[in-house]
Amino acid sequence: MTEIKKLTEAEIEALKFLDRDFDQCFQQMRYYDAQIFDVLKFLFTAYSALIGIALGLYQLKIREHIDLTLPSVAAIIVGLIIGLFMFALTVRNRVYYVQVARYVNNQRDFFFKFKPLGFENRTKMYTKHNQPPYFNWRSSQSILYVIIACLNSILLGILLFMSCSQYVNRWIFVSIGLGIFFILQMTSAVWYLISRENKSASKAVFGKE
Repeated sequence: MTEIKKLTEAEIEALKFLDRDFDQCFQQMRYYDAQIFDVLKFLFTAYSALIGIALGLYQLKIREHIDLTLPSVAAIIVGLIIGLFMFALTVRNRVYYVQVARYVNNQRDFFFKFKPLGFENRTKMYTKHNQPPYFNWRSSQSILYVIIACLNSILLGILLFMSCSQYVNRWIFVSIGLGIFFILQMTSAVWYLISRENKSASKAVFGKE
């Protein structure tokens, strides 16, 4: 008959800590995931208002022959600065999310090795400490910051359109600028996320041990 080891008081307290830590980490994961959705909802609302104001001023300029280019451009620039900040925030949140998710996987793997009450992980629930990857095109979070990058690029396109009204082929200029800006955003995000791999939590999040 297998002898059941009696846990010490310190080991019992350690198990309680891991249990609480596991639960809190799940709450953190939900928080980081929800925050990205909240950022997207905020941007949709803010951008709709800013674009409406900017285009309204632009139409007033054409109809009333009043030069309102400066306030229109200023409104778009403010929105673009906010959009870039929110884009960086969503990418940064991905780092936080992945780090916590990997820690949860590490804990799950530890306890599954003991097969508590004979439980076997037949569904192959996540147990790898290096998963999920920081960058993954198929993740819902990646899709969200792609959408935010698109919104920022559209905003830049409107800014270029209003600023280059004197050019005949401004649509070409706007399209090229919009495309380059989108590529720059996504390239920087992908590079940053991939650069977080194979690092400790402190190094990945704070940049140093």
